[in-house]
Amino acid sequence: MNVADTSSFRRQVAGGAMILAPLLLVVAELLHARLETDAAKQLEAVAGNTGRWYAAHALILVALALAVPAFFGLVHLFGRNRALLGQVSLVIFVPGLVALAAIVGLELALWQMAQPASNREEMVALAERLNESAGTASVFLVVLLFPLAWLLAGIGLYLARVTPVWVAALIALSQPIGFTSELGGGPKAVAVAAQLAFAIGLVFVGIQALRQSNADWEQEAAMDAMPATP
Repeated sequence: MNVADTSSFRRQVAGGAMILAPLLLVVAELLHARLETDAAKQLEAVAGNTGRWYAAHALILVALALAVPAFFGLVHLFGRNRALLGQVSLVIFVPGLVALAAIVGLELALWQMAQPASNREEMVALAERLNESAGTASVFLVVLLFPLAWLLAGIGLYLARVTPVWVAALIALSQPIGFTSELGGGPKAVAVAAQLAFAIGLVFVGIQALRQSNADWEQEAAMDAMPATP
């Protein structure tokens, strides 16, 4: 594989991931039951439709896998002059992604805990211990790095002038708003709207990447190739 083929492969994988990852997150958010701080209420919500709960978390895991090449693609667009910002955002992104995957795994366990054959009292007690443990709390703290990484990614896109301002703003703000709403027990509609906004912004960049030539893709990494528009 020559240099041109390698560049083309990276661009296509990044562009495709930018399109698929946020769309999967939108579907997952629509399927996902509202997060409850009370363990009994959460298990009751999961028990109402265990199939949807399982499907939502399976889609999230696939989306997180696709988020890796998507995020690397965005950092590529920052340009050489913003290499430090790119490296910092990657350092933040990786532990945030791992922590989020761990939380998804914990929530996926509720799929079995909410089954009719399980002892509901015992499962509620187990869920309460998990929610109140210091280990789980530390994972939730680390998971906040995930939306912070996307905030930095949006800022990097804005500074590099490779996307319109509104696209950079959607990518920067959607995940922080969505995470804040969900973890704070906010309305489900806010979380769904945040994922939709995130998808609009990231899909725009993904389509832009797929339409570019290899030369333009590499050039954008080296210089401010496109003026930002309001």
